[in-house]
Amino acid sequence: MPAVCDARGRLGADLDAILVRKPEVWEALQGASLFVSGGTGWFGRWLLEAVAHANAALGADITVLALSRDPAAFARRAPHLAANPAIRFHAGDVRDFAFPRQRFTHFIHAATTSAHETFNGEDPLSKFDTLVAGTRRVLDFAAESGAGHFLFTSSGAAYGPSPQGLPLREDDALAPDTMDAASALGQAKRAAEFLCAAYARRHGWQLSVARCFSFVGPFMPLDIHYAIGNFMLSAMRKEPIIIKGDGSPFRSYLYMGDLVVWLLALLRREGEPRLFNVGSDAAVSIAELAHLVRDRIHPEGEVRILGRAETSVGNPVRNLYVPDIGLAREALGLAPWTSLGDAIQYSVEAFREA
Repeated sequence: MPAVCDARGRLGADLDAILVRKPEVWEALQGASLFVSGGTGWFGRWLLEAVAHANAALGADITVLALSRDPAAFARRAPHLAANPAIRFHAGDVRDFAFPRQRFTHFIHAATTSAHETFNGEDPLSKFDTLVAGTRRVLDFAAESGAGHFLFTSSGAAYGPSPQGLPLREDDALAPDTMDAASALGQAKRAAEFLCAAYARRHGWQLSVARCFSFVGPFMPLDIHYAIGNFMLSAMRKEPIIIKGDGSPFRSYLYMGDLVVWLLALLRREGEPRLFNVGSDAAVSIAELAHLVRDRIHPEGEVRILGRAETSVGNPVRNLYVPDIGLAREALGLAPWTSLGDAIQYSVEAFREA
């Protein structure tokens, strides 16, 4: 295997790690043509960075067409990716984009309503329509373009709450409450999962569904409803970290550099259509998280817990949002390689370098 490129800054170190954690992923994707919906979102940006790095370091010869509502805005944020000859962009809305005249071997359907739209109070019906109609549109294009592998990034919101207070498993028969309008994301993701499975059965695709939980890393928005992002922003500004609730809910966070390896391992997987939890199983309370962020970024800072009633933007309130990842560990050899403390520190390093 060719030597890995020297890391340049925090992102360079992360991209080098992506190449060596599961080298068989890159061997399987050699020469692949990849269509990515949501290609300029948070997940999409990381995928494009990884592909560009693999092409340069390993000669992977992967080409990508990324669907984006605003490729010009992305080009201003990431001109090196916009100028990369292996990466092209297709302007359009996931619900009605014109089909490109090209065939693709692999599809990653990661388009969804943006986190900023959720933060700004997007109508539940609009969110549902974007997810379900958008998935149907991408599936129709995959069928027309001769896809072989299809990965859908779903969400842990597709589960209902765990009545036993245990991490959520793929075989848990739990679903969100259909009478709760705040469950639009979970309801739509479940419908989209069904569509993916039905198309995969009809067309003989290799399908993996990634039920994604919570993540942290470079390029994440810090000023919306992500608690860990809010905490990091406050600590970097040397301001008090504010917890509006009582700090007792539990979450877990997978570093974005690790996530890319997980997604690509699922993309190249072969076998029956299958659903996998994607995330970390290292649970941490919101109060513990705030103190960890404080200790890593601004140890002299203050954490204030206000103890108000818990609220959640765009989703039902959950006291526990943590996956069981035993299936991914056993079937694919995946793991949260980066500790939460290091993930916080690496993220801040990248934000300060940007």
